[in-house]
Order: sequence, then C-alpha cells, then structure tokens
Amino acid sequence: MAKTRRQVRWGADVPVDDDQARERLLDAAEACYRRVGIDRTRMDDIAAQAGVHRTTVYNYFPTKDTVLAAAFLREVDLILKRSERLLSGDGPFADRLVAACLASFGQIRESHYMGILLDPESVGRTLHAAAASQAFERRATEALEPALRAAVEAGEVRDDVPLPRVLRWVWRIAFSLVSEPAGELDGGDEGVLRDFLVPAITPHESR
Repeated sequence: MAKTRRQVRWGADVPVDDDQARERLLDAAEACYRRVGIDRTRMDDIAAQAGVHRTTVYNYFPTKDTVLAAAFLREVDLILKRSERLLSGDGPFADRLVAACLASFGQIRESHYMGILLDPESVGRTLHAAAASQAFERRATEALEPALRAAVEAGEVRDDVPLPRVLRWVWRIAFSLVSEPAGELDGGDEGVLRDFLVPAITPHESR
C-alpha cells in the first residue's frame, strides 16, 4: 500500500492527530533546548530530533518563537492549574493572589527545564515569546480572570480600570519577579507583591 503524505513525513509511528504531533515536536524542542540551549536550537534541529522534515515543523509552528512560547506554556500550564486552585480558595483575594504567585515562583525555580527556559541568557526571549503568544495570553487569562472578576464584584479589586489591563499588570509583575527575584532589602518576592502589586489593584478607598 502506498504511503500517505503524513506517513512519509512521520515514518511508521504516525501521530493520531494534530495535538499529538505538536506534543512530539515540543518533546523534540525540549530535547534540543536541554542539549544545546534555546538560542542555538534551529528549526532544522527540532525536525531532526523529531525525525521529520523541517516543513512539518513549520506547518505547526511558523517560527522559533512560537515553538518556544508553546514549550513554555506547556510547562507553565501545570503551575497555572495550581494557581487556579489557590485563587478559588477562601480568604481575602489579595492573600490568595500573593499565595498563588509565591507558589508559582517556587515551582518554576524548582524545575530544571524551567531553569533552561528562563536561563539569564534566554529569559528575555522566552518571556517575549510568551507575551506575544495569543495561546499563552488565553491560558493565563483563563487561569486568573474568574477569581479576579469575582474580586472586582466583591469590591476587593478596583473597577475603574478594564480587567484586561489589570490582568496584564499582574502578569508583568509576575514575569519581572520570575526573571529577577526580589532581594531582602525589598522584602523578598512577597514584599514586592504586597507593597506594589496589591496596592496597584486595590480600590482607592480601601488603601
């Protein structure tokens, strides 16, 4: 029987769907990142690692940064799921937000692969790729928006600023602390979150 186009590209072990194909390419990208680093990984390297032609990689990821953003999102997704649980718990929203951020920072810093993705030499590129990724923005919004919207309705978060802007500010602060943890003079990460992030999103009358 003649091989189909997909079989020619993938060999005998054909992905069952596009989602599995993307996962395999991200597995290949991870192997390359671990071996030679993010900046030295080319699309050809990912294709060779996956055992496909480079056009197959481009079919799923048009640029190196879209691969990087998807790889980062895949790792962050588990962290976001834990954040969702913490944010939906009991107590003041500010306390839940700070707890979720601190737990996320801890998970990120304990992960060897996240250490590669956020290495000082590549962190700027990784975070830029993530910030430009619509998929990452959708998932990050999905994780935070329900609790944040409920906090606005409860009067715990200011309602004079559009919610998307508040979301972007939260992620901007979080990205900043992930890439450069706060020192003791700033009260550590928790000090920065409580002294700068919380007041920025708290209603004026409650300050």
